Amino acid sequence: MKKILSAGLCLSMFLLAGCQGQPQDTTLTITDQAGREVTFEEPCQTAASGYYITTTIMIGLQQQDKLTGIEMKPETRPIYAKAAEEILDLPQLGNKKMFNVEECAKADPDVVFLPVGLESYVEELEALDIPVVLLEPETADDFEEAVEIIGKVMGCEDKVDEYKQYEEDLLEKYELDEVEEEPTVYFAGSDLLTCATDDMYQGEILSYAQADNAIDAEGSSWVNIDIETLLAANPDYVFIEAGSLSADDFKNDARVQELQAVQNDNVYVFPSTLETWDTPSLSSCLGKLWAASILHPELVSMDDVEAEAVAFYEQFYGFTPEAQDLAL
Repeated sequence: MKKILSAGLCLSMFLLAGCQGQPQDTTLTITDQAGREVTFEEPCQTAASGYYITTTIMIGLQQQDKLTGIEMKPETRPIYAKAAEEILDLPQLGNKKMFNVEECAKADPDVVFLPVGLESYVEELEALDIPVVLLEPETADDFEEAVEIIGKVMGCEDKVDEYKQYEEDLLEKYELDEVEEEPTVYFAGSDLLTCATDDMYQGEILSYAQADNAIDAEGSSWVNIDIETLLAANPDYVFIEAGSLSADDFKNDARVQELQAVQNDNVYVFPSTLETWDTPSLSSCLGKLWAASILHPELVSMDDVEAEAVAFYEQFYGFTPEAQDLAL
């Protein structure tokens, strides 16, 4: 009997040793937003970012220590100085229009995140054994997918899950379903007669804030309209993308004096001073809340927005913003 037990024990130990000796498969394959399959032997330990959106996502997922290169002019991004000052000294590799392959090779990243518009650089980078992931997070769904791709490539899916749960809880916290009549909003871009469509990220903001886009236009990029179209729409409110016109620029334009939004002083520029809340970024959930507060202050107060913004930046970016950082 003992011999049988001993034999069985030896066999079990042999099989266990054999199983432990099998190398674990750490390879991962993702499909980027240009439809390309990219395979990695394991999650990446370093990365280069070719433009702002991917850089700020990396910081928000607490991956800034893995960056070896970033986009040009990082000093124009106040969020970097507050949340990841060390990246300001990294090599500056490009922007949405160009990318410096030679400098990227010196930075020696495990992966490069580039916008789809720079797909022409892929072949040159891959010839240097530098994998490229192309991203185009211009809509809400595409942004969510881009965050998930970055999380998988960098091996930080737990941080992605943390953010997704946070965003879901935040946006469900305020009962906007009680809104009976949705105001109309004209969402202006870099020019008074350039506006956002429902298909854009800004359209998702208006949808959450229980507002109707005053301009019925299609497409996933800014569209130009004529003054007659704007006057006919006569929106209740005007939102202006951050970094473009000022509210006074809009209100003082002689062409729009008949608009009820102008007459009622309902013209607002999107915050914040730290980073724009109306474009694809982790903080755009705060932009949705801000828009709701402007349109429905009885349901979401500006004090609510400020408190939520402070909590957000403390949790995901590791610092406590001050009032001037938010400029609400």
